[in-house]
Amino acid sequence: MIQISDNVKLEENGKNFVLNIPEDSKEEIKLNLDKEVEIKIIVGKSSEVKVVSFSKKNKNVEIDVDDNGKIDWIDFSLGEGVKSYVKTNLNGINSEGNSLNIVFGDNSSEFELDNKVVHKGNNSKSDMVVRAVMNEKAKVMQTGLVKVSKNAVNCEGYQKSDVILLSEDAYAEAVPNLEIENNEVKCSHGATVSQIDEDKLFYLQSRGLSLKEAKRVIVEGFFEPVLKEFEGLREEIMERVDNLE
Repeated sequence: MIQISDNVKLEENGKNFVLNIPEDSKEEIKLNLDKEVEIKIIVGKSSEVKVVSFSKKNKNVEIDVDDNGKIDWIDFSLGEGVKSYVKTNLNGINSEGNSLNIVFGDNSSEFELDNKVVHKGNNSKSDMVVRAVMNEKAKVMQTGLVKVSKNAVNCEGYQKSDVILLSEDAYAEAVPNLEIENNEVKCSHGATVSQIDEDKLFYLQSRGLSLKEAKRVIVEGFFEPVLKEFEGLREEIMERVDNLE
């Protein structure tokens, strides 16, 4: 299901969707993806778009951003494994693309996340953030790429992936990449994959918390910086943590 305002032009053909945001608009779009889809989002000049996606099935997304346009892409994948490919083309001058992936995997769910940003316009900016927690035998494979084209100067591109593993059988791989074709840029990337901190668990248990309660505190703290405005999703994640052994 796609929730949009009347201002957004929607074209639909089977599993293919095109969302066209006109110039000088400010829009919020909600996607509840319960089937495989291919989505094209076109952000017009001087428009700001916030897309909140709840993914249960595989998706392929491509985003084009024109001059002075901005998109915030926020994607939640909770429980069910999905394959997600999102490419953002910052075509315009002063265009901006930000993405946030929140992932919680349990049972034997498998996630494949592939995020790519291509800077084509001068002074374009991007920020790519992934926060994931894997439990039981869940797996996540995440790749990220920030590419700055030869003629796109004064660009900024950042990416950061952080994954916590709650069990010895959980698995994660995070691979950030940069592809820079000129020297007039500011870019950085980083990734961490770690088991849950045993020292923190011990400390919290020494303060009277059970193992389950201690895990909840750690996971809640891990997600808190990026979940402040999504109280409902925060509670859903915490409910999954409450079911941990």
